Amino acid sequence: MPITMQSNLVTSGKEKRLEGNRFEISLDGYKLFILDHPVPVLKKENSSPVGKAVIKEVTWREESTHLVYELIDLHSVN
Repeated sequence: MPITMQSNLVTSGKEKRLEGNRFEISLDGYKLFILDHPVPVLKKENSSPVGKAVIKEVTWREESTHLVYELIDLHSVN
């Protein structure tokens, strides 16, 4: 089972708002994230960060990673 350690969160516009500043996203493959620690949020790989998030929940299933995260800092509204 290949797994990668992630130091940032690349959303590619796939995130869904749950409530307030909490979001969920499903990513292909098995990825490992640090919980309860701020990580940069990027819209695309190799782009500038648009904010910071704290990962609250990580679930692996069916060769994908499901995250619940809280956006704690937003650099721009666009």
